[in-house]
Amino acid sequence: MAEDRTKPSELDQGKYADDNVKIICLGDSAVGKSKLMERFLMDSFQPQQLSTYALTLYKHTAMVDGKTILVDFWDTAGQERFQSMRASYYHKAHACIM
Repeated sequence: MAEDRTKPSELDQGKYADDNVKIICLGDSAVGKSKLMERFLMDSFQPQQLSTYALTLYKHTAMVDGKTILVDFWDTAGQERFQSMRASYYHKAHACIM
């Protein structure tokens, strides 16, 4: 007996896709999380930078299939003293870069 299942690619993407996306960047202190964000979002690179304090939020607008998507990149601090805050960063995140 064959099952009649709809493949994910056949779903109405407009119905399930979000217009606002949250991506968090996690990792240990001084591994280059902020530099990755800077290079990707601002197409620049400054070799010197102070450590991120708690969180830096970057806003980005992307066009996907003719649709405008607003992307929030959360650049998180890797220092151990901010470890207790990490769980709150995961709330409603669509993806994580580690």
